[in-house]
Amino acid sequence: MMMMEDEIKVHIERTTLEDSRGSIAKVLESLNWKKVIRPNSKVVIKPNGCHVRYLPGLVTTPKLLGELVGILKTRAGEVVVVESDLQRFSADQVFDGVGYREVVEAAGGRCSNLTEEKQIPSDIPGGQFWKNRPMPESLVDNDVFISMPVMKTHKLWLVTLGVKNQFGNVPEADRVKYQKHLPKVVGDFNAHNPADLVIVDGIVGMEGDGPIAGIPKRMDLVVGGNNLVATDSVLCRIMGFDPLESGLIRNVHERGMGPVEPDRISVSGAGIADVRSPYKGPPRDFISRSERWVRKHPSLANFIYRSWFFKIAKRSAWALRGLYGYKSEYHRQVAETGLWNGYDWENLMEVYTPIA
Repeated sequence: MMMMEDEIKVHIERTTLEDSRGSIAKVLESLNWKKVIRPNSKVVIKPNGCHVRYLPGLVTTPKLLGELVGILKTRAGEVVVVESDLQRFSADQVFDGVGYREVVEAAGGRCSNLTEEKQIPSDIPGGQFWKNRPMPESLVDNDVFISMPVMKTHKLWLVTLGVKNQFGNVPEADRVKYQKHLPKVVGDFNAHNPADLVIVDGIVGMEGDGPIAGIPKRMDLVVGGNNLVATDSVLCRIMGFDPLESGLIRNVHERGMGPVEPDRISVSGAGIADVRSPYKGPPRDFISRSERWVRKHPSLANFIYRSWFFKIAKRSAWALRGLYGYKSEYHRQVAETGLWNGYDWENLMEVYTPIA
């Protein structure tokens, strides 16, 4: 249930992973969070849980998620962290593999798989792809909804931030079938269950071939806002992009869900110009162009991403990239950051990558 506020706010906090709890608290205070979250209310949080393994910049950092849950539990009666099944992994595998369940339960919350929840017939205000559809119970029965994305690029949609994070609420594991119509689909989920608060994991982001096989990028930020569209627009400008270049952000903006214009957004904390660090955009090599083409054909995409053929296609794609130098350059750029040292990232990128 979204609370309307006269002032649309976004707060930018410089931080480090070690100091993140205090930074999250500062961001929440800047957003008057206690006016949004009433005593004993039910809060639902959607992180970016697009993989079953943790890599900095790939998924929402478990430490930050646990810290947010812990702060909210000082006021809320119930805090639920949600995710839907992916094409190749279940949400429960994500909760356990990334470490979400451990930190969430330690902080007094719980995790819930939206795919397995009771689905409740729901109307969608101004729906473009659906006028109504079954929605997971947590998206219907909550007092406050919080989106907790990561600052990442997306090979199809330029960026994946708070607006795109709603795609993970679609309970069908084969939701790749909706990619062709994603602006309308994501817009409908945002219309049905708009975020009351956005808390962004900007410690490490991802540039290039996101949302999975990109390059980690250190940002050392926590960003928060009380409007999803406004927050995404500020994030885009920090990343060096025009927010309206993203069809996903443009759709929800045109539907009146929030502003992208700088003069309509009150920014506190660090200034956008002070933290701006342009991201490399999605690549345009043969494999990337081929994947974009496949995504426009839902039946073909569903076969490739959900069948035995997936690993063969993935290995073949990386082998082909090796022939024209993309793979070696990618490995060089990742190694240069030092952010994935000690992680089995090559195996994750080339073999076990799901499609988000």
